[in-house]
Amino acid sequence: MITKAFTAAVIGVAFATLSASAQQAQPAAQGQAAPRPQPPTTYEGYVQNTWKGLHDKILTMAKDFPEDKYSWRPHPDSRTVLDEFRHVVIGLEMSAAELRGEKFDYGARIKADEEKPKTRDSVVKEMEAAIAVSYPLVQSGPKPRLVWWLEHQAAHYGKLVSNYRLNGLVPPISRPRS
Repeated sequence: MITKAFTAAVIGVAFATLSASAQQAQPAAQGQAAPRPQPPTTYEGYVQNTWKGLHDKILTMAKDFPEDKYSWRPHPDSRTVLDEFRHVVIGLEMSAAELRGEKFDYGARIKADEEKPKTRDSVVKEMEAAIAVSYPLVQSGPKPRLVWWLEHQAAHYGKLVSNYRLNGLVPPISRPRS
């Protein structure tokens, strides 16, 4: 059961994502500000835009974070940066399975990661593939359970932002725009 506070938090995340997207709009060629996109008028539209906006930001981070720091972890019992990105990929795959009404073997998926290359290229390719499956499923009709997934994936986004800051780096979303 979704509480009113949780629903309000999800709507807040949706508005924040839409605001960030609107701020990133490029000025028109004539030097005028580009028209602000109209926000979705449905709950489903907000969920879809928030899902895409959140994972687009995480993918940008996966491509941007220095590969020589992918093995860094903020604490001995924390995930490495690489493992944090892979966990987001697993979240994309699990949520896609749920949206299709399929079971997902989390244990087998974790085990499969042990054999994969520990490189940025590998993580980016995995994430791009998971996004390619996830986005159309979310677009075709988000289910209420996706709200939980938004909160879960947003927590990993927050951890990744902290990993940037703890390494003396500025996350892509916080950099000046040219």
